[in-house]
Amino acid sequence: MNALQIVTRGIEPIMEVQTRVVSYMTDYMVRRGFRWLLPVMLSSVTDPLWPEPSAERVMRPPEIRAYGSRLRLTHSMILHKQMAVAMGVDRLFVLSPNVRLEDPSADDGRHAYEFTQLDFEMAGASMDDVMALIEGLFRGLFLEMREVVGEVFGREVPEVRTPFRRFTMEEIREEFGDEEKASEAMDEPFWIVDIPREFYDREDPEKPGHFRNYDLILPEGYGEVSSGGEREWEYGVIVRKMKRAGLDPEAFRPYLEVAKAGLLKPSAGAGIGVERLVRYLVGAKHIAEVQPFPRIPGVPALI
Repeated sequence: MNALQIVTRGIEPIMEVQTRVVSYMTDYMVRRGFRWLLPVMLSSVTDPLWPEPSAERVMRPPEIRAYGSRLRLTHSMILHKQMAVAMGVDRLFVLSPNVRLEDPSADDGRHAYEFTQLDFEMAGASMDDVMALIEGLFRGLFLEMREVVGEVFGREVPEVRTPFRRFTMEEIREEFGDEEKASEAMDEPFWIVDIPREFYDREDPEKPGHFRNYDLILPEGYGEVSSGGEREWEYGVIVRKMKRAGLDPEAFRPYLEVAKAGLLKPSAGAGIGVERLVRYLVGAKHIAEVQPFPRIPGVPALI
């Protein structure tokens, strides 16, 4: 695709859907008492994303130097959300731009290295609270979008039933083989819970080695659209899990200072990928089709 092909695409109908999706989701949050935060795009700390002891597969964010500080482009605002809760903002959301320089092999039609999430956090919430909130959002949004998507794209948006089915990651592997095959086999959104993941997702204190987190998976092979969890807030637990993952706690010093002071609070939240959700609603084969300026791993950006 060249620059002329990009600007002459008929993308306006997709932008109409995106506008309605973002409007519905933000209004849904505001009506439930959430405060709308503005995004942080540069920070001294950010989400490490699936760290491993070898450190070879850690996705390293681009860095710049500004006013004597080394700043990174944010992978996600998860750490900032926890600190905002510590400030007393008990319910918050943000339309968060994220930059994640994925390996070129990640171009599976679903990944973009620059994208936006509806990211939110709730103080004192459990995973059940967050999952119920998202289920209500998706049920209402899908009903809202059925007519316009049907008329413009000839695609039937399902009337989803809640609660969505839940599978542990172990059950997914036993029944389907992997997450991708499960997404292809299912005809409604479903949850995968108990996923070994980053240091900030809470390990179940009553079941060591199990995690109180969740991914929402879209059907028809569209894959993950939302990811979240309950959060660790105790300093000792966070540092222990960082070291277990091969991370240097010094790289997270401002965040750990807040945790060590006992200011982090129990909370839970999630992020919902806007482009992935729009891609599913309109039935696009590739995420580039719903981005006015595509940002695809391994593909040079033209504009």
